[in-house]
Parts: sequence; structure tokens; C-alpha cells
Amino acid sequence: MPEAQSSQGAASSLLNQYGGLLGIGGGAASAGQEGTIPPQLYPNVVESLPFQVELMNTPVRFASYDTTATPHLFFSEVRSPSILSYLNPLKILGLFRGEEEEGPVITKVDRDSVLHLSKEQMETVKKMRQRLSVGVDQETGVISVSSEFPDPQAAAEVGQAGIKLLKEYMREYRTQKATKDLEFVEEQVEKARERFEEAQDKLAQFRDNNLSLATAKAQTREQELQSQYDLAFNLYNSLNQQLQQARLQLQEQTPVFSVLQPVSVPLNDNTSGFLILMVSGILGGIIALGWVLVQSWWQNAQIDWQD
Repeated sequence: MPEAQSSQGAASSLLNQYGGLLGIGGGAASAGQEGTIPPQLYPNVVESLPFQVELMNTPVRFASYDTTATPHLFFSEVRSPSILSYLNPLKILGLFRGEEEEGPVITKVDRDSVLHLSKEQMETVKKMRQRLSVGVDQETGVISVSSEFPDPQAAAEVGQAGIKLLKEYMREYRTQKATKDLEFVEEQVEKARERFEEAQDKLAQFRDNNLSLATAKAQTREQELQSQYDLAFNLYNSLNQQLQQARLQLQEQTPVFSVLQPVSVPLNDNTSGFLILMVSGILGGIIALGWVLVQSWWQNAQIDWQD
């Protein structure tokens, strides 16, 4: 169950309140609402190339093989092995335990960069898109994630990894603007601190050099430096308050997902039962037909030889 909330950006509020003091036009920034990705777009996020690349390079447990491997390694070297590999089961297991995957393993994708994937990696992406699906209830907004994999343990872990990755994508999107706002406020606080310390040093140095303040000019200069000091202090203090608010806002913008039903290891095998029986029946029929044809040809060949 995704949480939806929005609030005004801290940077816009900061510019509207202190834009003149900072030398920045506050009217250029307009207050807006924090954007959200509606749950209806979650399936598109899951099918996106960066999401699939990160997911297919996530290690998962294959209980049937008593080992851990990435889905890309599984599909590229185990689910589609050569004919000779079928004759040597130990070689198949050795792909998991001994050999490393060719090419770099991408665990985090920069979505602003250009992806360079091999043909084999794209084939894995296509298979992963078919095996991990996301559904959204239009009335309640509840999101359901289902995973289909040859190994039950791997199916559960791929589903769990998909949920975790989807949460990270949503949090990153929701907090992206709040994070930028926080960085902006931190930068302004640092500048205000430097101006405050500079005004403080100037005032202290002037008082040290003019202990008596006998002349009106000296008194006027002290008042001017005191005004600059008070302005710098007030600005620095106000920006510090805005900094704390920006940090709180970042926490508020972080979405929370409540789990209705946790991921569980499936008990049913879609490749067993009727499907295996049907495939076995077809193969049996082909073998039987082939045997009848070969036997008939052999009998006819014997008759021709006797004649």
C-alpha cells in the first residue's frame, strides 16, 4: 500500500521569505506541490530498462542447485545451454559454482546515462519482463507483485528483490526535490555563516582600535558595523531554522509502503502436473509413431531382399 503526500518546497519558501536579503529575486520561485508517481505507472517503472538491468544482476538463491546466482547468469548459461551441456549435469552445476559471468555486472544504473547492453543481456531483460509482473487495484490502489521462476526459492527472492527495488525507485523520486531543497538551504546557511563571522570580526576589530569612541564619526561607524552584525546574525539564525525545517521535510517526503502480504515461497509448480503429462504424451506418441514407421520399413525391406 503506497503512501501519497505532498507539501510546499522548502527552497520556494526560503526564496519568498529571504530572497531580498540573499540578493535573489523571490518572485522567480513559485511554490508548488511535490510530485508523485501514481501507482498506475508502477508497471511501467518495473518494465523500464534500468529497473530490469539492476534486477537481473541481483544474486538470488537457487535451492534446487544449492547455490546463488544472478538471473542473467541463470538464463544465459543454464536455461539455454548447449546440447553437450545436457550430457554433463556436473558442467551445468559448475556454471554456478566455478565460472564467472562475462562482462561487467551492473548493480546500479545511472538513469541519466546511456546504457550499452549486449544481445544476451537484452534477451535476459525480455525474459525478466515476462516473469515479474506488477498489478494495481484501481479502486484501492493496492499493488501486487508476482514472480514466476523455474526454482521456487528463486521465484520468491526475485519477487522480494523487485519489491525492494521498486520502493527505492519511488523513494528516490519522491525525495529528489526535497534533497535538492536541503542542499540549497545548506549552501545558503554556509554563506550566511561566513558573512556573519566577517561582520563579527569587523565589529570586534573596530572596538579594539577605538576603545574611547570619543568622536561622532567613530560612534557612527560603530553603529554601522553593529547594524551589519545584527543583520548577518538574524539572517544566519533564520536560515538555521529553515535548515531544520528542510531536514524535517525530507523525512516527511520519504514515502512509506505498508506490506499487506509478505512474499512467500510458492508451493505449486506450473511446469508439473498436466503440462508434464501432456508433453510426455506428445513425446510418447512421436516415439511410438516413429517406431511403427521404422518397423514397417524394416519389414518391407526384408521382403524386398527375399524377393
